[in-house]
Amino acid sequence: MSVSILEVSNRSELKDWVLFPYGLYQRDPRYVPQIIREELDFFSADRNPDFQIADTKLLLARRGNQTVGRVSGIIHKLEQEKLGHKRGRFGWFECVEDAEVAEALLGFLEEWFVAEGCREMTGPHGFTDLDPEGLLIDEFEGLPTIAGSYNKPYYRGLIEGFGFEKEVDYIEHRFEFPEYNPLFERMEKWVGPAEKEGYRIIELRSKKDMSRYVDQWWDLLETSFEHLYGVTPLTTAQKEYYTKKYFGFIDPSFLIMAVDREDRMVGMFLGLPSLSRPFQKASGRLFPLGFVHILLGFKKFDTVDFFFAGVHPDASARKVLPLMTLAMFKALKEKGVKFVETNRELETNTSITGIWSKFKVVNKRRSRIFRKSLEEAKE
Repeated sequence: MSVSILEVSNRSELKDWVLFPYGLYQRDPRYVPQIIREELDFFSADRNPDFQIADTKLLLARRGNQTVGRVSGIIHKLEQEKLGHKRGRFGWFECVEDAEVAEALLGFLEEWFVAEGCREMTGPHGFTDLDPEGLLIDEFEGLPTIAGSYNKPYYRGLIEGFGFEKEVDYIEHRFEFPEYNPLFERMEKWVGPAEKEGYRIIELRSKKDMSRYVDQWWDLLETSFEHLYGVTPLTTAQKEYYTKKYFGFIDPSFLIMAVDREDRMVGMFLGLPSLSRPFQKASGRLFPLGFVHILLGFKKFDTVDFFFAGVHPDASARKVLPLMTLAMFKALKEKGVKFVETNRELETNTSITGIWSKFKVVNKRRSRIFRKSLEEAKE
């Protein structure tokens, strides 16, 4: 039976699109399901401001009445301004092990991207760097973070079979957090000069304390990350949306923010108690007991996931980064953390990946962004 492609156009089809991976990964011990209600909101054009700055298609692949795959296609208007040309993004790719299904999904997007004048097609991406991105290509046995990459091992073959090649790789590390490491002593020596220049760590006791710095946090995030691959500018509406979506999960204990003499934020380092197991127990639903599992995850944990670390380009990274890193290590030690899981970092970011190599790494995962040129297809 042939494969048909359907563009999602109503709530029922959107629900089918959102729920497809939950069935595909059923009983997979490494899959971390997202909260279904939040996924439905996120992919609703009338609720998510990402749809205002991107032309988007959500596609379902079907054989008869059975859904066998899904994918999103995005042409990001602000990314076009940054790059100077159009790029077609694909993301949230999920598919049964069938090349015909993958070719139908990706081929539909390729035709659309070519018709819209895109120079290239890359992915997996989301709308922004805050969304899932990258296809896991090795170390499938480890448990990902709630924002980490996980997919079926055969996905790589399906995507490369359609003509995609490597664009960039991200690395994720899981390492043991030791009682002592010589690096801590060296950082203690580096902190003195930073403090003499007026740099200091803000003491955060509650989420109310955090709220005073939300605007500066977003400004710093954009300023320090804007040069990185795949990072797109954020509108005010997007910042407000992602603040509501993510800030409720932040534990002030693991949000390290550095300021200068004028109380201007110059650096931030964000960690979060690992919620992968609680999310698995919730099985995509907050009720009746999903929210209980997640709340307990904030209270009882042995792993902290690192999400962001950034320093303002006008500040001294050699002084601010050790100041923040030492503060984070002290917070981890105080909470009795045994393991740290880093989120995706570009393989070329050796200043950060070099730090993790000084610890006992127990797992190292690699995810990949793929690229396919559309120049020949346009001719």
